Amino acid sequence: MKKSLLYIVLSIALLASIGINIYQAFWDDDSYLQSTEEIYIMEAGILYNNLEFSDGKDIELTYDFLNDDYAVLKEKYNLEKTAGDGSEFEKAVRLMDEFSPRLKHKSNYDNHIKMGALSLLEYSLDKKSSGINCRAKAQILNEMCLSLGIFSRKVWIMPNSRYDGDCHVVNEVWDSTLDKWVMLDITNNEYWIDENGAPLSILEIREKGANQEFCTPVVADEEIEDVQKLKENHIGDFLYIMKNMFYMEYCDNYTVGESETIYLLFPENLPTDYEYIISENSVSRPPVD
Repeated sequence: MKKSLLYIVLSIALLASIGINIYQAFWDDDSYLQSTEEIYIMEAGILYNNLEFSDGKDIELTYDFLNDDYAVLKEKYNLEKTAGDGSEFEKAVRLMDEFSPRLKHKSNYDNHIKMGALSLLEYSLDKKSSGINCRAKAQILNEMCLSLGIFSRKVWIMPNSRYDGDCHVVNEVWDSTLDKWVMLDITNNEYWIDENGAPLSILEIREKGANQEFCTPVVADEEIEDVQKLKENHIGDFLYIMKNMFYMEYCDNYTVGESETIYLLFPENLPTDYEYIISENSVSRPPVD
């Protein structure tokens, strides 16, 4: 009887010890694995050490506003009414906010549908069984913006680790009022702002992240009075985008579908034998009419 009691006591103590260890490893707020601040410090350090880009080719990216698909796209999906009036950025945000919730995300989508907005929308819009990935969603928004005469481009934002096969694809639109490029993330229905609520470009987000200056994603229809609270609410998206800010990929021409030539904006610290390296000036300056 005494031995049985002893075994019970020892078993309880053992289980308690295991439970404490599990808690400390996975749920304890002091654990490194649970610290978003530690993760950001790591990401910021990687960006800071690779902040400067290689001297690449100085080229003009081109934008097609005359494709025959645009007229069909505008009429079928009522784009002019949805976009409304205002700046290019404001119009693009309204388009993003309308269509983002209606496109189910599927990260392992196999890109079997033709890479064009009309085909992708026919396949996926309002169809929960037909999810598409960020690359396809960005293509849809890009063609919508181009159809309305808005300079818009699809950009791959890429991670540092060779073991990380997960990247992200976003859009940038040129806003003539702000006189700058602004990033839109249709997958998350978000754009990014600084501490004053000013919308940010991809390169501005990257630089602020590297220098640990304030920036945050914001959902299209959210109020932006309390920017600190916004960052807390969207810390997962914040860390995900920062992870994917190591280098960028651009098409040489933006139109229906994707061009074959892809340019990399690549850190100068790392060697690469890739042929098409673009200069930072090529993607930060205003587009040419």
